[in-house]
Amino acid sequence: MSSRRALHRVALVALLLGSCGAEAPPQQRGDVGVAPFVSMGASSEGAPDIATAVAQRLGGQGIGAIVPPNAIGEYPEKPSTAERVALRDRTGVRTLVTGSVTPMGEALAIDARVLDLDSGETLGEPLAEKAANEADLPRALDALAQGVAARLAAPVAPKPSEKPRRRNQGGDELREPIEMQGDTLDVQSVPGGRKLSFTGHVNAVQGDITLQCDELEAMTKGDTSQPEQVLARGNVVVKQRDRTAKCDEAIFYRTEDKLVCTGSPAELTEECNRAEAQRITFFLEREKVEMSGNSKVFGRDCGTP
Repeated sequence: MSSRRALHRVALVALLLGSCGAEAPPQQRGDVGVAPFVSMGASSEGAPDIATAVAQRLGGQGIGAIVPPNAIGEYPEKPSTAERVALRDRTGVRTLVTGSVTPMGEALAIDARVLDLDSGETLGEPLAEKAANEADLPRALDALAQGVAARLAAPVAPKPSEKPRRRNQGGDELREPIEMQGDTLDVQSVPGGRKLSFTGHVNAVQGDITLQCDELEAMTKGDTSQPEQVLARGNVVVKQRDRTAKCDEAIFYRTEDKLVCTGSPAELTEECNRAEAQRITFFLEREKVEMSGNSKVFGRDCGTP
């Protein structure tokens, strides 16, 4: 069956809300990196290298491999998702220590925070130590390293959903429908369900996720109208809030709550930054993005169209 500008509404796991299931166990962190600390004084000439000293002390805390500041490079105060993901993919670091150093006469104020590069969130409260003078600096550094180690020892809890999921009286999750339309729609009966094929100017919208492509296939199971998997091909554009991904092909996996864009390469833009990779994965419930395969980040001027 086909129709011009066919419109088909399907109750599918929200491309944003994900599937119902048990809570995930605490995540395990990989290598820890220390970024160069920012000097807040008028001049950093002759000042001690606090970041390197912190990295050296962390090496004795039994928390795994430590990637030093010279391997991390400068890290922006407010990084974009693309910058954060690119650093993680380039260095293998999953947790990053950043900080600043402020001279106060003979004293030295040291501020630091521990960042989860997967989520972009700060682990625990920021750290602050003050060395009264040069002789007191080793004590302050030891205390700072111990504070970092304590935050790394805490389990990473899965990020809760911003919106509680609606459920019916039987406890089943109520999911918003996704609206899909294209120039033509073909519906075929296949073993165990149906195959919906949209072609020409295909557009799918659900919540704050939109997907545009040339062709889209949705497979349903049994008598439900809820696809188990959605495949988009040709000039695929995926948008979620301020993120836009462009790729050759995208697959939405219902049970895994993820959308995978692949291309040669796939492209991700967010605010004033652009990144490329062979594979861009959206973890929709957690609003997390991962890039893999020759990942590159390119900055651009916000004032440039």
